Amino acid sequence: MFRIEVDDINGRTESLYVYGDRSILTELEQHNVLINHSCRQGHCGSCILQLLSGDVIHQDTLVPLSQGEILACRAMPVTDIKISSRD
Repeated sequence: MFRIEVDDINGRTESLYVYGDRSILTELEQHNVLINHSCRQGHCGSCILQLLSGDVIHQDTLVPLSQGEILACRAMPVTDIKISSRD
């Protein structure tokens, strides 16, 4: 089980506990933490978040990401992570 620390995403700061077998986007939705998203396939870039700490595994994506950015729809935690909205 992994902890996802949500750091001020849409005004919410909390810790979520997940198994890591689903995307971060799906896990956030299951815990009523809503973020922008559209395609769920790594094409649109709507769900980009900042990974502040920890590690994720990323499935293929067409969106170029900067250092520390992840696509919530295509990333799954492999350690405890801390995430925030992209500045």
